[in-house]
Amino acid sequence: MSANCDWAEGLASDSVDQRIATLRKISNQEDPVTGVTVCCVRAAGDSDDDVRMWAAEALSHAITPMATEVDSLADLLTHSDDGEICYWAATMLGRLKSEAAAAVDALQECVANSMYLPARERAVWALAEIGPAAAKAIESLEKTAQAAPPRLKRLAKEAIKSIGNAA
Repeated sequence: MSANCDWAEGLASDSVDQRIATLRKISNQEDPVTGVTVCCVRAAGDSDDDVRMWAAEALSHAITPMATEVDSLADLLTHSDDGEICYWAATMLGRLKSEAAAAVDALQECVANSMYLPARERAVWALAEIGPAAAKAIESLEKTAQAAPPRLKRLAKEAIKSIGNAA
């Protein structure tokens, strides 16, 4: 059995200790870890604070998302009320750059509707990372740049430049 299968099984465990141990192992990997991004993003919304902390650690340092995970990450972004899950789903989509173009609608929805400001900011960052492939988001980013908290406004303006005004 591959490490990814073991990790997916550990992350799905009913045991908090097993989930934490799995996330710690993932966090300590020197090589990029792929294939368990969605499981780790879900763990960022766990009811246990230590699981959430180790999930954030793994997502920060070890996890490399794959293009095959875009739809699942977009689904997490649009169907979760947990701000941490939305934040990390947007982060992983942004790391995929133009490969995450299929998630532009989900990212726009997060920017417009999330109650969690860091998730909204991260979704704008992800749109900027996607670049010209996110051209259909320019109108919604312009609205955000007009009526949002100051940092979100600035990020929206930067995203519009990254995407390209002529896109």
